[in-house]
Amino acid sequence: MKWFFDSGFDYINEFFENWNRKIKKMRNTCILVAVLLIVAGILCIAFPVEVFAVIQYVAAAALIIIGIYHIVSYVSTTYYFKDPMLIVMAVVNILMGVLVAAMPLILTVNVLTFMLAVLLIFSGAQKVSFASRLKYFGVQNTGMITVSGVLNIILSVIFILLPFASAVVLNYIIAAYLIMTGIALCIEAAGMCRIHR
Repeated sequence: MKWFFDSGFDYINEFFENWNRKIKKMRNTCILVAVLLIVAGILCIAFPVEVFAVIQYVAAAALIIIGIYHIVSYVSTTYYFKDPMLIVMAVVNILMGVLVAAMPLILTVNVLTFMLAVLLIFSGAQKVSFASRLKYFGVQNTGMITVSGVLNIILSVIFILLPFASAVVLNYIIAAYLIMTGIALCIEAAGMCRIHR
C-alpha cells in the first residue's frame, strides 16, 4: 500500500487485488451487519417505548464507532482511492454520537432528526461518488452502490421536508433508517463480485 502518490505505481491493480482477496469476507460481513440492522429496525417498531429509553446511549455509541470506522477506512485506503467524504462523515458521526450522549432526552428527538438527514446526504453522496469512480476505472456492476446512495439521499430529503413530524415519530424514523441501511447493505453485498481486468 502506498501512503503517498507515486506516478509509476499501479493503484488500480492494487485496488483490484485487495478487493478480490477480501471479497468473500466483505460480502459476509455486509450481510451480517445488514441482518442486524434490519432486526434492530423491526425491534424499534415492535417496542417503541422500551427502545426509546435505551436508544440515546446505544445510538451515541454506534455513531461514534461508525465515525471511527470511517477514519480507519480512510487511512487504510490506498492514496489514489482516498475519499475525503469519509473524513467528513467520520466527523459528523462522532459529533452526532457525542451530542446524542450529552443532550437531554427532549432535545435529542429534534436534533437527531436533522443530524440523520445530514448524515444520510453525506453517505448517499459518498456512495454515488464511489460508484462513479469505480465505473470510470472499468469496474462492472456498480449500479447497486448507486442505488444504495440514492436510497440514502431520498430518505434524507424526507427527514428534511418533515422535520417536526419526523421528531414526533423518531422511533419509527430510526427504524426506517436501520431497515433502509440494512436493505442498502444487502443490495451492495448482492452486487459484490470479483473484479477482472
